[in-house]
Amino acid sequence: MRLSLRGHVVISDSAVDDSNMAQAAHVFSDDVFIPPGMYVLLFSGQGNPRWTRTKDGALVYYCYMNRCSAVWDRSSGPLHILSTQHTFSERMPALLAN
Repeated sequence: MRLSLRGHVVISDSAVDDSNMAQAAHVFSDDVFIPPGMYVLLFSGQGNPRWTRTKDGALVYYCYMNRCSAVWDRSSGPLHILSTQHTFSERMPALLAN
């Protein structure tokens, strides 16, 4: 089953403790589906998201946080990967009938 990357979050344990999401967390906004057995690499620096292949032929999706400095060296503890628990639905005005 393919997994939508959009809405997933990577956050350090220290950011959870300090409630400082801006310091060591990233929310994926890429509207891309990751097939089973494929990988996502997240870089702190600047770049354009893209699919590429490794030397052994594995498919990898590169994502970038677009930060000016390293992110994870200022945090401690494990990293948490939070997945989405719902899908987006657009709110529409309700029709009331009497």
